[in-house]
Amino acid sequence: MTIFFMIFGDKTVYHVQAYLSIRSFQKQMKEHDRIVVITTHPEFYASSGTDVIKVTNENIKEWQGERNFFWRAKIKAIEYMSNQYPDDHLIYLDTDTFLYGSLDAIRALLDQGHGMMHLKEGHPSTMMTRSLRMWKQIAGKQYGGITMGMEHEMYNAGVVALPKEKAKSIASLALALCDGMLEDDVERIVIEQYSLSIALFEHTQLLECDNYIGHYWGNKPEWESLAYNLIANAHMKKMSLAEELEQLDFTRKDLPPIYIHHSSTGRRLKDTIDKLFKDKNQKYILSDNE
Repeated sequence: MTIFFMIFGDKTVYHVQAYLSIRSFQKQMKEHDRIVVITTHPEFYASSGTDVIKVTNENIKEWQGERNFFWRAKIKAIEYMSNQYPDDHLIYLDTDTFLYGSLDAIRALLDQGHGMMHLKEGHPSTMMTRSLRMWKQIAGKQYGGITMGMEHEMYNAGVVALPKEKAKSIASLALALCDGMLEDDVERIVIEQYSLSIALFEHTQLLECDNYIGHYWGNKPEWESLAYNLIANAHMKKMSLAEELEQLDFTRKDLPPIYIHHSSTGRRLKDTIDKLFKDKNQKYILSDNE
């Protein structure tokens, strides 16, 4: 099995998120499993225990295609990995994910030919604003030989797991779907996510994997703090990889929630209060010539 990430840019927080996710999978990996990081900044992964594929900004631009759609690069990365590792099941991961269930259970489902994405979100016809606008533009149309219908539900693409026998076909269909919708200038918000959902639905029995893999897009600050603490402990205490993995425990009762609903009214009130009562008397260190 090959588990992989695609991380562009030098914003440290994304690499910190990836570090936590990498360690969560390493805790359960078998001898022939591997983790691959596709990134513009391989220096962040010098001590990660992963394989690294360096890409350039030019590579990214090429993967985005003629229509310059950033998330098309996710499908291209999956296509690339299906060609690089044709004998492996593939799991693509967003950085803000972590394994807390059984990796062997995921492996068994992939062995049976199932595809997996993080969570079923429903059909876009039932959604609000931009997703609904997308659906109205594509309903009944055909892309990549597939007619867009009510059977095609939307899944969250923070995790995309592909069985090895179907990986190339899934990537090819997802790319055709994505490019067809881009050609028709469809609402862009979730095109790559919907393309992957449809491609996996058409080629596999598509399952959710949120009972195995957490996706904390709805509470990033607390999980990022956990990841920073993990890195700081490992570095300051000079832990070995084995020691680091030993301290990583996703069965703890005090783990932060993966999602928090923040009141929009509370947020507006806080913004108003912050504007009315601004911090004052800030002091800075002075250089010698000041």
